[in-house]
Amino acid sequence: MGVKRRNFLGTVGATVGIAGLAGCSGTSNSGVTLGLLIPSSGSFSLTGQEVRRGAEMASKHLGGEIDGMDLGFIERDTGSEPDGALEGARELVREENVDAIIGPSSSASAQSVLPYIHDQAQVPILPTQASSVDARTGDNCTEYSFFIWPSNRHTAPVGVEFIYDLPGHIDRDFNPDEVHFVSPDYALGQNNQELVEEEMAAQGGEVTGSTLVPIGTQDLSSYLAEIQDSDADVVTGVLTPDMATRLINQAADFGLAEEKILMFNSGKPVDQLTQASVGETASGWFGTTFYDPTSDSEINQAFQDLYPSDSDLLPNTSCGSGFEPVRAVATAVEQTGSTDADDLTDELSGLEWDSIFGPAMFREGDGQIELNFTGAARDGTEFLSLEEYNNVIPENSC
Repeated sequence: MGVKRRNFLGTVGATVGIAGLAGCSGTSNSGVTLGLLIPSSGSFSLTGQEVRRGAEMASKHLGGEIDGMDLGFIERDTGSEPDGALEGARELVREENVDAIIGPSSSASAQSVLPYIHDQAQVPILPTQASSVDARTGDNCTEYSFFIWPSNRHTAPVGVEFIYDLPGHIDRDFNPDEVHFVSPDYALGQNNQELVEEEMAAQGGEVTGSTLVPIGTQDLSSYLAEIQDSDADVVTGVLTPDMATRLINQAADFGLAEEKILMFNSGKPVDQLTQASVGETASGWFGTTFYDPTSDSEINQAFQDLYPSDSDLLPNTSCGSGFEPVRAVATAVEQTGSTDADDLTDELSGLEWDSIFGPAMFREGDGQIELNFTGAARDGTEFLSLEEYNNVIPENSC
């Protein structure tokens, strides 16, 4: 495992107590300090907002303490860029001496940070969104990484399986063997396309074409025309929250939901974050997701009750990706009675707990999450669960 982190960093950072978020500095020997490495600015700022909200909600759920120790957060803005994520991680470890890091929130940022965690920092890190397979293999494999968000190797196979299950739920003829792939043009989307192509081929189908949209594109009309002209009956892929909102709203002008089966394995068309922005416009869209907002589990009810009632948004997976890592670290601290990095790492490895996403487990060896998935649709504004896919976890690639 190398040098013990507490010895390696023993002289780094001030010892000033904290109880809040950004703007605070230092750590306390009697408290638990978690670093939030999130995109407060840039392309993924909405995700960063929700991750922060989820962490704050988890703190309230825990009463502001873990195992009798005050819980505090220190935040660093990645700017939605890999370089910003690496700089923020270094500051959180070297200057703030945090006990664990929650984030970052993109695959490219995770790939920038994880080698540093492995080679130098040696502190537990729980990325909130890093779905690209490349973020979890090779030099990015580290015993300190625990992924609350499923990878493309979770979502692509489940999404393709749901496409082939959809004829039993849709009262119209369509060919599931041919799909058109749509995604923002970035690492996660490109990786997801490769895996969807593999999964479709394994089923005897194919991806007949693709539409990759530059991140930040506002007017999607030319891309929607391209999608509409596709010979495929099914449109699939992955979407960011911002692009999902734009795509669903603008696709309505093209009547796309009447012409195509729209099923995204990122789950964004059925996600609560998207729903709050598009309302009934998402009716008739499909998605595979690991969060069922209609779950009556005790922890999901608590999560939904904690979500601010004055928000324009709804309780959602991005918020959950900030909520559940805090709860996981809290469980590890409570089980070990320690904030030592190696103790927490050992406890998080193989950890099982009841999450808002249902039963969850960090697999020993690679920190991948095992989760249940739902194939769902929007009917008006209602979330409809159509199929269940349980205990989904890909092979260990480390």
